[in-house]
Amino acid sequence: MSKETIGKRFWRYFNPANILKELFIGWTLAEATLLLVLLALQLTVWLIGVGQHGNFDWFGLTTGIMNIITVVLVAKGRITNYFWGLIYSAMYMPLAFQSQLFGEVALSAFWVIMQFIGVAAWLGFMQKDQTSKQSQQHQQEVVETKYMTLKQWLWVLPIFIIILLIVGMILQQAGSRQPYMDGLTTTISMGAQILQTAKFAESWYVWLLFDLVEIILWTRAWTGHADPSAWAMLGMNLALTINAIYGIIQWRKLVNKNIVR
Repeated sequence: MSKETIGKRFWRYFNPANILKELFIGWTLAEATLLLVLLALQLTVWLIGVGQHGNFDWFGLTTGIMNIITVVLVAKGRITNYFWGLIYSAMYMPLAFQSQLFGEVALSAFWVIMQFIGVAAWLGFMQKDQTSKQSQQHQQEVVETKYMTLKQWLWVLPIFIIILLIVGMILQQAGSRQPYMDGLTTTISMGAQILQTAKFAESWYVWLLFDLVEIILWTRAWTGHADPSAWAMLGMNLALTINAIYGIIQWRKLVNKNIVR
């Protein structure tokens, strides 16, 4: 049997039928409930914002929904998350620019690039979902995950601090309203995205930290200058915080299944 080419493998995952299949099929009751709860949370906080300022920010709401779909699929280990992540990253950029959060603008550009890198990094490391109770024939594919070593952590932490200081100073010069808080989210997210792309389960702890900082950032964006997009982004990040906890649990399961295989 001839080996599957990269092009054929890419199309197998990213053809429209499979993208829709992974969005609507293969969910356990708990996973489907989680997704609906996160979407409901996003909508509820957005409606509170509508009541506060009377502005129906449909673009902000849609942007948040795209990201919730993305991160839930990441937590499930589905490679099609990168399709939805590309849409979200492109939509997030004008929202961040409108709020003068220039680190977030740069971050969204970084996310766009990382969606393509993520596809390339995951493409050859997909396997049947060993955590699923479905028959082997009907199991969908998930990414192979792993843990970081102590040596890798000792490299990551000082690099993170150095990048944070540099980014904060650059954003301060660029006129960001919250340079170091903006820089913190930028640096944390870049680290989380790189760890996720490298298939490390610890990426979810970093995403959890990122989501908590984002809640503070967008709360300050609302209280500081009544940004109409802030409520949609607040709802989104509250939902992402819950999903990060799910991601920690789910990717630990995936790693443990790889270890005992």
